[in-house]
Amino acid sequence: MDTMRTLYIEARHYDLTYAWYRDDVDFYVRTAREAKGPVLEVACGTGRILIPSLQVGAAIDGLDIDPGMLAELTRKALALGLAPHVVKADMRDFTMRRRYRVITIPFRAFMHALTTDDQLRTLRCCREHLEPDGRLVLDVFFPKMERIVAADGERAIEREFMNPDSGLPVRIWSRRVVDRVEQRLQAELEVQELDLAGGVAASHFHGFTLRWIWKPELELLLAAAGFKRWSIAGGFDGRPLEGDTDNLVCTAWRDG
Repeated sequence: MDTMRTLYIEARHYDLTYAWYRDDVDFYVRTAREAKGPVLEVACGTGRILIPSLQVGAAIDGLDIDPGMLAELTRKALALGLAPHVVKADMRDFTMRRRYRVITIPFRAFMHALTTDDQLRTLRCCREHLEPDGRLVLDVFFPKMERIVAADGERAIEREFMNPDSGLPVRIWSRRVVDRVEQRLQAELEVQELDLAGGVAASHFHGFTLRWIWKPELELLLAAAGFKRWSIAGGFDGRPLEGDTDNLVCTAWRDG
């Protein structure tokens, strides 16, 4: 465990590394567009959700703890003629200039809160920034037993996909270890950009730690943070959570 890299991905490599994941984009862009008021995206990164939300006319602000991510977001937005309002802030303790109709925490970013205290501080801070009857929307992955058992520290190919810019293959290697007592998954990834011959033209390394959350645990956290009403779906299509689905998609309302 002590050999695992803890450095999170550099902003300039983020979009390539996660180009394969689009499952949540339409859902969060639609949520922002239909908010009928100001929206805040927590952990907005390089603008994977925030930029298309601006493009459909959403009144959306963003925050992220990584200044490099915000710089990349701003660069991309300005190139499209957009003027984003984003701030460097910690999701556990932030102060924004206004209250929001909707606050989102997309792409499992809430799982970067590694302790119960971190989780509660994040949820409480978000609740304080909601308008009366505003809602918090977030997603986390379902902690399947197979996923937990499979994280044995062995290095393996996680996925391959095509670079949307170059059309060349990208291969991601991963090594994952879990702490089943603290409910933490620690990952080390190597992202390889391949050339036409299949050789490695460039490699990028990064690591991260997530804390997984069970459905009853999430409900207890929401209640302890002051929410009195919420719903948890099994996916971005709103289907019921009935088994080992890939995501828990949660909406919690600030009543009154």
